[in-house]
Amino acid sequence: MVITVTGSTGTIGSELVRLLSGAGTPTRALFHHRQPEPLPGVVHAQVDLRDERALEPALAGTDRLFLLTDNQKGLGEVQIGVLRAAERLGVSHVVKLSALGASDHSNSWIAQEHWQAEQALQQSKMAWTLLRPHAFMQNWLGEAADSVRREGIVESPIGDAKVPFIDSRDIAAVALEVLLHAEVHAGRKYFLTGGEAVGYAEVASAIGRAIGQRVVYRPITMDEARAREEARGTPQESIDALLAILTYQRAGGPTSTVSDNVAHLLGRQPGTIDDFARDHADRFRGDGA
Repeated sequence: MVITVTGSTGTIGSELVRLLSGAGTPTRALFHHRQPEPLPGVVHAQVDLRDERALEPALAGTDRLFLLTDNQKGLGEVQIGVLRAAERLGVSHVVKLSALGASDHSNSWIAQEHWQAEQALQQSKMAWTLLRPHAFMQNWLGEAADSVRREGIVESPIGDAKVPFIDSRDIAAVALEVLLHAEVHAGRKYFLTGGEAVGYAEVASAIGRAIGQRVVYRPITMDEARAREEARGTPQESIDALLAILTYQRAGGPTSTVSDNVAHLLGRQPGTIDDFARDHADRFRGDGA
């Protein structure tokens, strides 16, 4: 059995490939830009998934496929192209990394395009499993870590809303379980969250405990969040999609709902914000800490 992983150098993909290597499973890891480190049992291949001519050699001989791409405009079209090639080449089962709010009526085009790819997969002849994770804890390692190091603050426009953030390492562990035992999970949609919904004040406190410093939460407005993204040069369409997701989170409701799927699938509780903060404490500490 050969398992092929797209997006193999990203946050989830790289961890999944590491786990597959540790499990002794023959793995083909597709990447676009960043050359990964060699791993036992893993064949790396540089592929542009937008190039239809490159898909056949990339996917030929694949039994099970983990489908993950970056969240760039047109992701749905790219993934549908991969799915069509996979079906043509005899892939038996596809595990698609989707999004919690995937639907045809979302205010976020990211969620809409994931839904389009989901529909194409479900209408194919291949067996499938959908993974719909919530917001990743790893997202705090960028701007949030910078602001903690500079000022000892965490900022967000979602106010006092609570979100069941998930460690992407748990997502990769779920993907491993589904890929290795695909027949058990065929036709299933798994919503993946952390074990509890928390607010950013709690996130700031967890980071502070991990680094032994005071860290506080400072809410900002949606307009401030937009202005900051514009100053960074983020494309307007990406800003719109991000703020749509943050608006849903601020409103609460479905975005605060906790699922027990991670615990059910892995036989253990998902990682907590304290676990994550301790494991990445060096990223939150200032110079000289």
